[in-house]
Amino acid sequence: MKIYCGLCGHAAHELFSHIREVHSISPENYRQRCPGAPLLSETLSKYLRDNNVQITDRGALKEVTLFGLTLMADIVPDKMVPPFQESYLLRSEIGKLITASLKAGENCLLVGPTGSGKSTLVEQIATRLNWPVVRVAASGGLTEADLLGEWTVQSGETRFSYGFLPRAMKQGAICLIDEVDGLEPSVAFALHQVLEENGKLVLLQNGAETVEPHPGFRLICTANTLGHGDDTGLYTGTRVLNAAFLDRFSSIVTVGYVEREDEIEILGRLVPGCKKNLIKKLVLAADDVRKARENEQVFCTLSTRRLIDIARKTVQLGNLYQALDVALMSRLAPEDRSVTEEIFQRHIGDVLEKEGAGNAKK
Repeated sequence: MKIYCGLCGHAAHELFSHIREVHSISPENYRQRCPGAPLLSETLSKYLRDNNVQITDRGALKEVTLFGLTLMADIVPDKMVPPFQESYLLRSEIGKLITASLKAGENCLLVGPTGSGKSTLVEQIATRLNWPVVRVAASGGLTEADLLGEWTVQSGETRFSYGFLPRAMKQGAICLIDEVDGLEPSVAFALHQVLEENGKLVLLQNGAETVEPHPGFRLICTANTLGHGDDTGLYTGTRVLNAAFLDRFSSIVTVGYVEREDEIEILGRLVPGCKKNLIKKLVLAADDVRKARENEQVFCTLSTRRLIDIARKTVQLGNLYQALDVALMSRLAPEDRSVTEEIFQRHIGDVLEKEGAGNAKK
């Protein structure tokens, strides 16, 4: 038999996720407002006891082992848990570092080139742990109001609309901020209080309300540079990060492009219609473009994301030359295009000479 929320009458077997998402309060606050009201039904409580599941203020938790590390995960997935990607290839070495940081309750910064899979890796770790994620891009004019909240008019009433950071803190989610080195300095400073050990958030905008972080709250940021700005021309708008800001991250993990064999496997999984031999040639060409970037022969790079687009376009169009032009070459400066075309010609010239990439033999 289900139980009912003492605040709104919502019926469920557990109310932990409901009171967090709908009423934005903790189990402790719920108990104060509704003395004696249960948070778990007898049916669910018996099931949890029989299956050795722990019950805490985070809800009903079970042990989950990932990368050899044991963490407690919600048994009931939150609606903000990222979708599971069956074809995704977890990177064990980097994945273990991120998972260890999550287990320790640390703030984590992931640094690496565009398209290296930083954010997706966090999301795919989170989905295996039933951990909700609030994700936002720092670039593109993110304001302090977006981050913290602001007063708005809703249905004729003036209400405070919480930003994504306090929502994640209340919900017990991973707050994933992409491209944090694109933040305006004033907005980055707003994160300092949360990045402190046992940090809290004081919302001056809402009468100095203090937001206590839920036990499941974590802050993870990604960046294309290690806070020193960009001298490559690849990441326009990247800012120098304050040393005090960087110092507040307990873990800084470098995320490079995946190893060659792993990249071949990733493309094979995500674009099964693309010939295996062609995938190998594309990856080898990508390696050479990245080396050319390191040697300052070009100012572009070639991410795994871009390789996936090339492979998908090849399958869609049935013509590798057109796919390369649409997915890659058309976005390059003339000097970079010339060098990149030469690299691809060296690796896949035999394929380009045929009627379409679909004719490439394994």
